[in-house]
Amino acid sequence: MCNTLAVEYEENPAGPVRPADVALLGLLAEGPKHPWEITKEVNYREMRTWTDLSQSTIYKQLHALEDRGLVEVREEPVGGRMRRVYSITEAGRRTVSDGVLSLLAIPEYPHWAIDIATYNVDLTDPQEAVAALESYAETLRERADGWGKLEEFLVGSGCPSHRLALSRRARHLIEGELRWLGEFVDELRAGAGAGADAIAGKNAVEEPR
Repeated sequence: MCNTLAVEYEENPAGPVRPADVALLGLLAEGPKHPWEITKEVNYREMRTWTDLSQSTIYKQLHALEDRGLVEVREEPVGGRMRRVYSITEAGRRTVSDGVLSLLAIPEYPHWAIDIATYNVDLTDPQEAVAALESYAETLRERADGWGKLEEFLVGSGCPSHRLALSRRARHLIEGELRWLGEFVDELRAGAGAGADAIAGKNAVEEPR
């Protein structure tokens, strides 16, 4: 599976732009920031749960974006020390806008660990698989509840609709996963029941007269 953004920006002299770069440029589009301010915003908005931004990579990303001319840096005194402040450039604004449109237009195909388990579920005991999936479902319900509470908080904070859409999307995805999960568990239970009936029938035939 090719990298859609890399293909989209193949002729861009600034080089390919990754989704994490779009997220970082989006933060800088709100206004100039020190790296520690960016880290604070990433933590406050829980962006590590839906982006690849992290404290250990932000500095490296900023340097790379600066080399590409997408951000610029200046130094200013803060608490008696000189701090580097990063701002998005016009090229950066064009790049983040194009990146957003590209990400909106083409679905992503992520790797889900549960897909590997589902593909190989026949290697486990069906009843144990059902028990594991029920635990999985309980965790999903807790997360859906968490996203619902976040949505309520964002509404109360006067958050713009496009930011609310993010929490709603997460909740809807979980609800869809739970519907699939219910169907899958029913199939496993039906298969386990059929297997038990077959074993019982075989034992009945093999009983000595």
